[in-house]
Amino acid sequence: MSRMIPPQYDHSTVSAAEKRVFHLLESDPETSDWVVLHSLGLSKRKDGPFGEVDFVVLVPSGAVICLEIKGGRVSCTNGIWETTDRFGVRSELSRSPFMQAREGMFALLQAVKIRFGVGHDASRCLFAYAVIFPDVECPPLTPEFEPWEAVDRNALCSPISKAVLRVVSNQRRKLGFAPPVAPASALRDIRQFLRPDFERVVARCTVVGECESALISLTEDQYSVLDMISDNPRCFVEGAAGTGKTLLALEYSRRQVANGNTVLLLCFNRLLGEWFESYTSQFGNSLCVGSYHRFLLELIMASPWREEFEATCRDHSPEKLFTEVLPFYGRLAAGSCSGRFDVVVLDEAQDLVNSEAIELLGTLLKGGITGGRWYVFGDFTRQCIYGGPTREARLQALNSACHNFVRTNLRTNCRNSRRIGEETALLSGFSSPPYKLGQVAGLPVDYRYWKNTTQQLHKLTEVVSELLAEGMKPSDLVLLSKRKFCDSVAAELSLSTQRHGTVTAVEIRSGTRAPGKGTTLGFATVHSFKGMETPTAIFCDVDHVEDDEPQALLYIGMSRARSLLIMMVHESVRHAIANALARKLNEGWKS
Repeated sequence: MSRMIPPQYDHSTVSAAEKRVFHLLESDPETSDWVVLHSLGLSKRKDGPFGEVDFVVLVPSGAVICLEIKGGRVSCTNGIWETTDRFGVRSELSRSPFMQAREGMFALLQAVKIRFGVGHDASRCLFAYAVIFPDVECPPLTPEFEPWEAVDRNALCSPISKAVLRVVSNQRRKLGFAPPVAPASALRDIRQFLRPDFERVVARCTVVGECESALISLTEDQYSVLDMISDNPRCFVEGAAGTGKTLLALEYSRRQVANGNTVLLLCFNRLLGEWFESYTSQFGNSLCVGSYHRFLLELIMASPWREEFEATCRDHSPEKLFTEVLPFYGRLAAGSCSGRFDVVVLDEAQDLVNSEAIELLGTLLKGGITGGRWYVFGDFTRQCIYGGPTREARLQALNSACHNFVRTNLRTNCRNSRRIGEETALLSGFSSPPYKLGQVAGLPVDYRYWKNTTQQLHKLTEVVSELLAEGMKPSDLVLLSKRKFCDSVAAELSLSTQRHGTVTAVEIRSGTRAPGKGTTLGFATVHSFKGMETPTAIFCDVDHVEDDEPQALLYIGMSRARSLLIMMVHESVRHAIANALARKLNEGWKS
């Protein structure tokens, strides 16, 4: 994948053809060492002579290719060129697109010669141009251009790198061109010369802050869904990661407590349950909140079954304790406090809803499952990572216990920036996004590739140092991995900074803040952090991106990041990621 500068096209870019070419250049696996300069910044240059160049491609062999993009229908009558966009709007061109591309190329070459001098390697680079017609076949060949200087929709069926390299080879053959002595150095100088014209140097922490504010305001849209379903006493709500399920569970619980009801709010994940407790501390004593298994334990310990439970625990493995002993004695303990709650709210239903849990919660709920008031949220897309019954089996258990409840869906991703939401869905193997993508574009997902553990540690240290130097708060950054802390590269992280002193990673053991002395970054496994979120996440130890289990972990881990996501990925899966991201260009990929 090319290095795109700027890393994303501006929101004001209206040309669909230009956006398509941007993604083709960005996702082509054969362009990993290319640099592509998008023209948006150049067009803002007041005194620059080359503001109309759409893309400037720096090819490692020492070539600088100027690309002009003409989308839609193209025609030429009596020497006058016209384009017609997908809305039928016709635009007359002041000159042919080939002349436009040629003028941009020579203006750029002249600027380079003036800046570096005729004898500099930068001035000896091969300069060429091409016009890309993404939507139509090439216009008829004329003396105005060479056949290889036109790239049409048929040529784009192959990787775009092939068309660009064809321009390079033919231009070199035509001119009898000898490459510069040091092409890499020459291109680096050209890039540094051009870069200030169109890259906005904004610290990532600033962009993250802006993105966070925008995402928070968007979550208010979810309240309209809450108002719609709050009129129903029993509701089952499905929604993919980031659609606001936890937010609505909390808000619904708050409203019910404010109305004088006793509420039981439970989830599956321990960290999320502890965060629930911290977040809802101001809600009042009418709310009982936490993780399901911790609630069962507290229920049993306050019941007449405590001694028998403790004795039974000594004879069972930890696995059976959670799957058999706790649920069994929990149901017995629930019988001693029947009808304790007016309302039950359940998050992470994909891990919790089964016949035993339904029976237990029905005992605690006034009116039971059939006539009581309950509100259940679940995501059955890719978050069922603990095994157990299928989605259909869980829904059947709920249907068997109660036939009269409302089912609805949350469809808008209000947690993640648009880029994180889209790439999470792409790498997780979805044929189309499982949610409507949000409108906050945010920063691009940052992929850092490594070949071995030593290199990954070096790159992790490098990126953490960058973020902290840019002003990122350590508390806003979480390291994630599919591996346990002791087996993750995060355990080896240690760097010295002038501002923060020694920085290390510490495993998060509560739902609020990572413990430890000095400056620490929180670490969590993907499993333990399910249901949680953070402004910035670094996903470490990624070495598989295909098959169901790795994709389920990618889906959960990547979607934890709201505004900035950095992926530490093994080099062996570079092509698989490029292929996955390339699917955003398919007609079937709708957002």
